[in-house]
Amino acid sequence: MIPQRRFATLLDQARDYQQLRCLYHNAPMNSRTFSLYADHSCDKNAFPRVTTAILEIHTDEVWNLEWSHSGTYLATASKDKSAIIWRIGTEADPSIREYYAQHILRDHEWPVGCVAWSLDDSILLTAAENQIKMWNTRTGLCIRALEAHTDVVTALSWLPDGSGFISGGLDRKIILWDVDGKQRDTWGRTPIRVTDLAITPDFTKLVAVGMYDLPSPIPQSNAPSAEGVTPPAASGAAHANNSPPTEFRMIVYDLATKQLEASIRTEGELTSVKISHDSQCALVNRAPGDSNVLCEIQLWDLRTARTVRRYSGQKQSRHVIRSCFGGVDGNFILSGSEDGNVYVWHRDTGVLLETLPGHGIGSVNSVAWNPRNERLFASCSDDKTIRIWESPPGLPVSFAADVGDYGHEYELGGKGKGKGREHWGEVGLDGTSSYGTGGTSRSL
Repeated sequence: MIPQRRFATLLDQARDYQQLRCLYHNAPMNSRTFSLYADHSCDKNAFPRVTTAILEIHTDEVWNLEWSHSGTYLATASKDKSAIIWRIGTEADPSIREYYAQHILRDHEWPVGCVAWSLDDSILLTAAENQIKMWNTRTGLCIRALEAHTDVVTALSWLPDGSGFISGGLDRKIILWDVDGKQRDTWGRTPIRVTDLAITPDFTKLVAVGMYDLPSPIPQSNAPSAEGVTPPAASGAAHANNSPPTEFRMIVYDLATKQLEASIRTEGELTSVKISHDSQCALVNRAPGDSNVLCEIQLWDLRTARTVRRYSGQKQSRHVIRSCFGGVDGNFILSGSEDGNVYVWHRDTGVLLETLPGHGIGSVNSVAWNPRNERLFASCSDDKTIRIWESPPGLPVSFAADVGDYGHEYELGGKGKGKGREHWGEVGLDGTSSYGTGGTSRSL
């Protein structure tokens, strides 16, 4: 009389319920890590909440970072006109693990805003102003420079099958490239000036966020002359005189047909977008701009085009800040903040779990969870550094709950810093055009 597999279904539901109630759940759901013989609860002190390494070579703000798919390399982009490929040691003990700047990619004319790894980690893309460069990650040599964009390139994303990549920029262009750097296709002139984009892992949608220029109102005949009159404040971010009023939107394309599926108007400026592993949700950072809205991170359901969760507490007013999903099942939401902290929320409940101090003065601009180690993530900041965060290894539970940094700071012979929205298109400080490696490790 019991339906087939009904008992197994009930057990699966019980596991899901226990996992939902465990705010710090960060382990694979299998028989070794998850039992129904007792109430499940992950140890809070096993969550990555302490700094185990500080990487210092960049000489100006560090704006962006991304882990390689293998999890053993970290690419960082900086205002100092360089990108660095860091090699991360495989030692489990952070006190003996080595971090090495394998390649310092200095051959950029402008500050570097974006980095993106190919599927096999053999190519790293960097974007500086309107130029995209392709780098051989084994040799550190530039393979090709691409200059199809006419304004700042703000987003780079590889296709899920590794056959090419997509770039987006403030020139309203979205371009599809093949793996050799040849243009394969283009979306033409998009409705928005793209500030970020992402491709769903199921290879069906492209999601972009950016600024949409509204048609300028036609002046009435009896209106006073515009000469010498201060223009009214535009909606959204302030623009130069005579610029059309601006609103902010998230747009969704069908990746195969390039047809526009949705154009969603939002309050406040959207500065980043990430897609969940199941391709159902988009995570966006919203800054107030000039509108009377609060800064927050929003989780959008791409099927219904509705906001399903909001995360607040972080500070964002004028900087580009990029958040991410974290944890073994994407259970956590992480973001930097202009107050110098890293914020962590529980994805399903929206509960603020951690406010992690440690970075110096300025904005924490980007965070990235390691794809192979569910207990490790990295952050980069205006303080010119990259921090590696882990659970405190070998520390007593009572001490681990309060510690901020694990041991002493970790120097590699340089410095680094973050990115403001007012810096789109800005030419940075002069720098040398040479290749090199640098940095040695020191135990904590």
